[in-house]
Amino acid sequence: MKTFSMTILALASAMCLLGCSESASYKVIPLPNSIELSENAAPFVINSGTTIVAEGEEMERNANMLAKYIDELTGIEVGVNTSGKPIVLRASLASENKEAYRMSVCADSIVIEGASPAGVFYGMQTLRKSLPATDVSSVEMPAGVIDDAPRFGYRGAHFDVSRHFYTIDEVKTFIDMMALHNLNTFHWHLTDDQGWRIEIKKYPKLIEVGSNRKETVIGRLPGKWDGKPHGGYYTQEQAREVVEYAAERYINVIPEIDMPGHMRAAIASYPQLGCTGKQMDVWTEWGVAEDVLCAGNDSTMAFIKDVLNEIMDIFPSKYIHIGGDECPKVRWKECPKCQARIRAEKITPKGKFSAEDRLQGNVTRFAYDVIKERGRVMIGWDEILESDIPSDAIVTSWRGDDGAVEGANRGNKVILSPNTHLYFDFYQSKDVQYEPFAIGGYIPVEKVYSFEPIPAELTGDKADLVIGAQANLWTEYILDFAQVQYMELPRMAALAEVLWTQPDKKNFDCFKDRIPALFAIYDRLGYNYAKHLADITATYTPVPEKKALSVDFTTLKGREIHYTLDGSEPTEKSAKYEGELFITDNAIVKAASYASGKPSRVLCDTITVNKATFCKAVLNSTPAEGYAFAGAPTFVDGITGTQNYRTGRWVGFVNGDCDVTIDLGAETEFGEVGFNCCVFQCDGVVDASGVEVKVSSDGKEFVAVASETYPEIDRNFEFGSLHHSVKFDTCKARYVNVVVKSTKALPAWHAFSASPAFVFVDEISVD
Repeated sequence: MKTFSMTILALASAMCLLGCSESASYKVIPLPNSIELSENAAPFVINSGTTIVAEGEEMERNANMLAKYIDELTGIEVGVNTSGKPIVLRASLASENKEAYRMSVCADSIVIEGASPAGVFYGMQTLRKSLPATDVSSVEMPAGVIDDAPRFGYRGAHFDVSRHFYTIDEVKTFIDMMALHNLNTFHWHLTDDQGWRIEIKKYPKLIEVGSNRKETVIGRLPGKWDGKPHGGYYTQEQAREVVEYAAERYINVIPEIDMPGHMRAAIASYPQLGCTGKQMDVWTEWGVAEDVLCAGNDSTMAFIKDVLNEIMDIFPSKYIHIGGDECPKVRWKECPKCQARIRAEKITPKGKFSAEDRLQGNVTRFAYDVIKERGRVMIGWDEILESDIPSDAIVTSWRGDDGAVEGANRGNKVILSPNTHLYFDFYQSKDVQYEPFAIGGYIPVEKVYSFEPIPAELTGDKADLVIGAQANLWTEYILDFAQVQYMELPRMAALAEVLWTQPDKKNFDCFKDRIPALFAIYDRLGYNYAKHLADITATYTPVPEKKALSVDFTTLKGREIHYTLDGSEPTEKSAKYEGELFITDNAIVKAASYASGKPSRVLCDTITVNKATFCKAVLNSTPAEGYAFAGAPTFVDGITGTQNYRTGRWVGFVNGDCDVTIDLGAETEFGEVGFNCCVFQCDGVVDASGVEVKVSSDGKEFVAVASETYPEIDRNFEFGSLHHSVKFDTCKARYVNVVVKSTKALPAWHAFSASPAFVFVDEISVD
């Protein structure tokens, strides 16, 4: 009897589930530019009696894809070109923007009309993302009209498969992720020092040798390897399969063969391509290898031409990317062939560029000519601006906006991919101890969303040369595809709205309100994604007049925040955050947000109080551009910066010292001052060279009480934080002036020794 009752209960539950209906919401990501709902009009109901009507041959493929989308999200199986209430797909919209669409919804039909089949596809994506991501029997689509078109024609995602290899199925999933987010350009980084991933039939050793490295460096530490071979490559047939798969989703595949630098894997395959001619291994380290293509060797030019021609046979893309970044000239300076080429071509230094720097322009121009001869267009990273490139080449600006500004001012079209906003291999959270290991940096979703692709310096016709932007995913520290998804999502959603939606429609708070529906789709599709937006963001602000720290917690709308200050794990029974919280003593802050009883990740910050904490601090020197963050209060907020200098918990300086004065509020006894420095050597962030401490009772006349000089940073200390403290005879004063001395230049052994050194400082203590 018990079994019978349970069976009846299960059957009733199943019938209830089958009978349920939900409403769709057009508040999707990216947000359409115009949504006009018809008040009091009956909705269109999608159910098993719905059919998708394809008007045109290409529309039938779109129709089958839309039927699949509806089924995978809702469990509703609709017909294609059968009888029933129709969803009509047609490419007949009159618009200059070929990716524009209009979706008209009434009780009897949905019509998705595009200016091209691609426009229809993006209308399909809006319909798809408006659906509830759960099993239902029907979905009510509100009546109304959506008119929409993208802001930019180039909406890209870059994927490095050289540092770590990913299967064809994983590459296709990456393309599916792009399609969901209305991205239309897949930049496939196929070759680098650590692996050659594409078959070139004329040079078989590129895959026989160049696609395999014997081991991989462990983390960022030099001199330690994992001892595990790593390899993989794509045949030309597989590459064509990817191209076709992407084209069905209206995504163009741009291949990148990076040259003349980042070619160690090619040189390992064919040593004659290098300046030394010596046999070497595929590189097992990260960074920039000094062995590059020999620019004075005629066989190098033949290699470039052969490889590019085979690449253009495989990839029909109008655009071909030749890299062109980070090419050390160490070998060229010593190479007789390169020096002979410089003399023969009468190449001389120009401005800040040496003859060897300008020799790279010869290689770039040769590649340009090969590509141009086939009727294609060359793209390169912004280093190609260091040579006289023709105006029809396209510049991908990765070192900030400067390359885009210079390129546009020269008349070149430009693509933005600055490492300040669109490097998705950077950390997404300040709490890096809870994150998958990453290269460094800090680019949360909000920073991606804040990006404006057109630099302020470009206006009018120059602004029109910005064709779009892309996010880059370099995979040195991304070991598997689950982490690829985690690093991309939901930052890809923020990128989508940056590139699709008009600026006046953008609003990050609105974006956060819409993101849970996209999360539900990620869950339904089995995507691994970062959930930081559901986590808590904490802003800490010293309040000197209260000798306290103001805490501001924020999270997604509709979630309650509960916290503890004693280090215990928060629950829904812990103190509820009501919009105001002050901390006056040592504390371990833990907080979580809750929705339907489910908690977010726990935020954890340690507050350590000394005599300077929460006091007024004033900066007497100017931080490096982009690294001021919250400024002087950072030094006295009680929170020690993590190992990531970009999180906003450090203040960075270059070509100058960190000079800060702290007002203790009253005459105070003390005899020690401490501070922290962040080190990340590969980015030119090193330790301080020394410190000076002065004190004052009136804030005007200061007396020196201590100074120290620090040795040059140990080259084996790659990254981390260093604590310094200086002791002196106990004194009594109200004001403390601390000058943390910057290292003016990077050490001679550093890869970028000609560049200035950065020093990042945090948390000045007075005891």
